[in-house]
Amino acid sequence: MKKKMIFILLASFCVLAANAQKETKNFSVGLGLEVGAPGGNLGDIYTTAAGLTLRFSLKAGPGFVALTTGLIGYAPKTIAGIPSKAGLQIPVRVGYKYIIQHHFFIMGETGYSDFNTYYGSKGNIVSRNSGALLLAPSIGFQANAFEIGLRYDIFTNSTGSVLGVRVGFNF
Repeated sequence: MKKKMIFILLASFCVLAANAQKETKNFSVGLGLEVGAPGGNLGDIYTTAAGLTLRFSLKAGPGFVALTTGLIGYAPKTIAGIPSKAGLQIPVRVGYKYIIQHHFFIMGETGYSDFNTYYGSKGNIVSRNSGALLLAPSIGFQANAFEIGLRYDIFTNSTGSVLGVRVGFNF
């Protein structure tokens, strides 16, 4: 009985893995690791941005309609006389990934980003919340379930921008 269960689990895993590799899927869910370099006002306060995102994609025409959300943390710079302020961004972006040629894509996303800043003040942790609309054009490469893209996030409240890379796997 144990051997049958292991065989069924292995067979199921192989079928799911093979299905994740299909480029012609109508719907997929992707998990991505994002790393970026803040610029503008954000670049004055933070050194790097890194986090995990979840992307839902639905086939539409020659590309995919995508909804992306996740958590991205910002590492503070050390500036003499100024308390360090860590940041946490929760973006919600909707966009379209257009396949320009087999494996290559361009993508445009727009959405809203909730940004929380955390810092110490008199022994307490204080947080400040702000939000902004964002625009995020990107270009990238996908091979079966693997995806890598270069994106430029632009925040409409003049807080800055982020040039980042997303490495993802679509299920």
